Amino acid sequence: MEMISLYDYLGRAAGPDLGKQVATSAAKTGVKHEIREVSNIKYSGPIMLYPKSFLELYFKGGLNEGTNGKQMLFG
Repeated sequence: MEMISLYDYLGRAAGPDLGKQVATSAAKTGVKHEIREVSNIKYSGPIMLYPKSFLELYFKGGLNEGTNGKQMLFG
């Protein structure tokens, strides 16, 4: 199972609000995640990794109830 970050999936930083929405959805649906530490000029700290199939489903509208859908443009 390929595990990727929101940054890898979106091609840009997701930001804390979208990151929290995705993490909440993953927790509600029982999706396993991993944590990786990163350190670069813009950010140092932990990032969440999710199964690529989960992110594809989330950003294609299958799991993002209660959001405005704008993030789908970047998936």
